[in-house]
Amino acid sequence: MTEPAPAASAAAPAPAAQPLPPSGLFMPLVSLRKHKWLALLLMLAVASVGAPLAWFKKKPAYMVDATIYVAPRFAKVLQSDQELEFQSNTQYLQYVEQQVRNISRYDIALETLRQLGTYRTLWQTQGRSEHQAALQLRRSISARAIKNTYLIGVTLDGGQAEGLAETLNVFLRVYLDIVKKEDLYASDERLANLRTRQAELTREAGGKARWRTEVVERLGVANFDENAQNNPYERLLQESGIALGAAQRKLAEAQAAFDAYDPAKGQASKAALDAAVAQIVANDSGLNSLKYHLWARRGELLNEISGLSNKHPLRAVAERKLKDLDEDVRIYTETLTTNTRTQLLEQRRTAVREARQLEQNLAADQKKIQERANWFISGYNEGLALTQDLKRIRSQLNTVNERIDFLTLETEAPGFLRVQSAALPPEYPIGGSRKIGVLMALAAAVAVGLVVPIGFDLLDRHIKTAAQVHRLLGFAPIAALFDPQEESNRLAWNDQMRRLVLALSREKRQHGAQRIMLTAAKAGSGVTNLVLDLAREFALDGLRVIAVEANALKPDERYLAESLAPGLVDLLNDEATLEQAIIPAQGALPDYIPVGLALQRHLPFYDRFPKTLDPLLERYDVILLDAPPVLLSADTEFLARYADVVLLLVSAHHTLPGELQRATRLLEKADPQVFGVIVNRLKVYKGGGYYADTIKKYQESETAGSRLLQAHYEKDLAAGRPVPDGEHAANIARWRRIWRWFKRKSVKPTSNG
Repeated sequence: MTEPAPAASAAAPAPAAQPLPPSGLFMPLVSLRKHKWLALLLMLAVASVGAPLAWFKKKPAYMVDATIYVAPRFAKVLQSDQELEFQSNTQYLQYVEQQVRNISRYDIALETLRQLGTYRTLWQTQGRSEHQAALQLRRSISARAIKNTYLIGVTLDGGQAEGLAETLNVFLRVYLDIVKKEDLYASDERLANLRTRQAELTREAGGKARWRTEVVERLGVANFDENAQNNPYERLLQESGIALGAAQRKLAEAQAAFDAYDPAKGQASKAALDAAVAQIVANDSGLNSLKYHLWARRGELLNEISGLSNKHPLRAVAERKLKDLDEDVRIYTETLTTNTRTQLLEQRRTAVREARQLEQNLAADQKKIQERANWFISGYNEGLALTQDLKRIRSQLNTVNERIDFLTLETEAPGFLRVQSAALPPEYPIGGSRKIGVLMALAAAVAVGLVVPIGFDLLDRHIKTAAQVHRLLGFAPIAALFDPQEESNRLAWNDQMRRLVLALSREKRQHGAQRIMLTAAKAGSGVTNLVLDLAREFALDGLRVIAVEANALKPDERYLAESLAPGLVDLLNDEATLEQAIIPAQGALPDYIPVGLALQRHLPFYDRFPKTLDPLLERYDVILLDAPPVLLSADTEFLARYADVVLLLVSAHHTLPGELQRATRLLEKADPQVFGVIVNRLKVYKGGGYYADTIKKYQESETAGSRLLQAHYEKDLAAGRPVPDGEHAANIARWRRIWRWFKRKSVKPTSNG
């Protein structure tokens, strides 16, 4: 048992912030003492079966071993390769650990069986499959890295000496062959894949070379170089661009010249055209020559008419000729002006037309040159891409060829591993002693005998300790009572009851708590026993107490009177008075009121409780309500509201944690004024911790007190000194009172009944 928590008031549970005590469920010594016969029986059973089996079934065992050297570097025949190098000591150690784990692989064991020859029957006996034999062989193989060396130790166990060394040596040979291939991981498959890739690259290189030759013939170039200037169309395209630019400028100039004289462009263009035409007409030699001859003729005619009167016939002829000359000049001038204007416009329009045609022709030529240049560039780029692809393919092909050569040669290299020392035939067995087998069987029997009782108690879910209740509810019980049926617990139980009565009396003085209800989570928890024991303790304390049986679900036979007397049900039904219902104390029973005849198995008229039972407070100091289990009757929830103090009784080894928690929740919903938990029937085992030490101290004090009283009593009775008769009689009366008190304290608690 674990040490109990200090007694506390029922109204003040322990603060939640305080750490909860250990549950005290794991007590190996207590479990062994409690189930000692079970442990002894198990030990005898296992020993009686195991020892003979170990004696007759144990066979001699043989062992052979060999060592493998793990080189820190690969002994290569070609240049260094990163695939076969350890970059650090950690990688080397990991490689060693990997080999230790790989040695007993199933595939190695299976291949070893197939190469063993006549020794195969050592592992594959008649009726055993190849798979089973390989599994047995791999289970018999063990490997370990030998510290501070480059060695791995390999051990093979067997039941006979013959063929054991040969088996291990074949096993190691198979192992080294497989590991050598795995060091060059899947070398056969890799060589096949590399040769396949080699053929693919060769075909691809041939196809691209033929394609590149066609491109060379089509373009007419010798090679393809990114930095070379091999495009013949670049110069033509450049010259064409220059000519096209000049033509475009000439077209722009011709168009501007035409727009400057085009009357449709506005008044300014028309004025410019008129000015240009006027200048050309003024500078025209034919017009000037005509004017010169006409002016000469005009002078002659003027000379002819000079001196002639206006009416002279020759004058009129001469004037008419002068008009004709002026008209000829005017007509010639107008004709020349019109022709000059038309000629000037047409000349500039023709220049625009010629410049545009030239620009269009040059643009068409440049487009053709550009198309040819693009065709050439596309083909040249294609040739460049083919050239790069050929370089890449040839580089890959060279790498593949080198890898093929490397794998072909390195598969024959020594590698990382080799056998340092081969296995030798064993000369004598190293195990299989019958004595060791029997000792192991006896050790197993002792282990089973120790473990099963402890596990049996751990699997028992019933509440066993007060500390377990503390952990479940979060506050300590107000009392932890030992099992009163154990004679050794008598004095300690009396003291615990006194502490409980003192705690309840303190509640009575401080808060006027007179109505105390006791209930439990389930039936058979000893509620009636505790009610009667509390009544007796209250009476010894000088208090007037009455017990009221409120359990209509299952009345206790100890409350039954000789004749069927009225009880609590009759009081609630107004069919009896308190004087009729109260039964005076007799024997171990205090004054009490039985429940009466409850046909419906529950109490009627809850509202009549106060006026029915409160008058008892005028006659008694304490009313003890014996309530039914809270999980079985709803009466308990009402009684919890009526009572001043509600005590939930938890019977050790009888109540489950879930039942306790459900009962606590129901009572808390009833919101009692004061609520507490009492744990009873706690078991005390010898050597079980605090409780066992306490019981021992009580027993020692009782023995010492008894001896002291007996000595004094015998001394006075012997009357070794003269004592007056009256004083002698008083001493005798005093010792008799003391002995009666001891006898009263030594009375066993109320039986479970």
